[in-house]
Amino acid sequence: MHRALELPGDIDLSDLSYFLYARGIPHKVTEESGKQVIWTENEEKSRIVTSLYQQWQSGDLQVLAAPPRAGVNAGALLKSIPWQSIPVTLLFMVACMVVALITRAGANWQAIAWFSFIPFEVANGYLYFGSFGMGLEQGEYWRLISPIFLHFGLSHLAFNMLALYIFGSRLETRQGGIHLLAIIVFTAVISNVTQYFWAGDDTIFGGFSGVVYGLMGYCMTREKVDRNWQFGLPPFYYGFMLTWLVVGYTGVLGSIGFGNMANAAHTGGLVAGCLLGAIAGLLFQERRFIEKD
Repeated sequence: MHRALELPGDIDLSDLSYFLYARGIPHKVTEESGKQVIWTENEEKSRIVTSLYQQWQSGDLQVLAAPPRAGVNAGALLKSIPWQSIPVTLLFMVACMVVALITRAGANWQAIAWFSFIPFEVANGYLYFGSFGMGLEQGEYWRLISPIFLHFGLSHLAFNMLALYIFGSRLETRQGGIHLLAIIVFTAVISNVTQYFWAGDDTIFGGFSGVVYGLMGYCMTREKVDRNWQFGLPPFYYGFMLTWLVVGYTGVLGSIGFGNMANAAHTGGLVAGCLLGAIAGLLFQERRFIEKD
């Protein structure tokens, strides 16, 4: 590349750059120490660019305004999301984010104790665990569900909220909020109980991923059972999630900084979702068959 021009940083070169590209003159504009530098292929192109720039500055060259740059318009993107039609999805996303604030994304153990499956206390730098039965005897039935709101790290939260939006918003738009709520509650309980029996009384776990696998299992199975019901997600999503599940069991993710995976919760949620998807598929197929008769 050849250095053609060095210009003040406050000059808007958008229109000139658009004109050069339209005339087939390849170039690049970079910033160096608060100045703009125009680069071209060779010395000959640099002379052309220099001449055109001087004509543009003197007013002898009129150029068209450059079109607006393509990019993500965050405001338009948010407005395009049908928030009013997905209140249940939105409610769970907000709840997870609020709990993340309360628990400092898994750093506040006293706050985590309110949401954990097994009740525990923090004293003198140690965790003293109760038992599953103790929690039920004390009427703390919310613990059957509450671990889904816990997240340990912002990346953990972000990944699960993205997956919840992808699956939850589509399901809620098609089936309604009550339908989605029932799937979430059922898969939450099954995934949490499965993880508890796998890990025991002295383990703390959390995350929405067990439910995410439940939502995925529901959609994947219902598409297979009920051919008239198509969720519309590319197979890549299912393949990625199932691969992630298998890799989680190898322990590799923990060794590279992702932390220990609640693999049993993922599996329990997936099986529960598949069961619900199969039942729903059969029921809706039968209903359509009766209506046709």
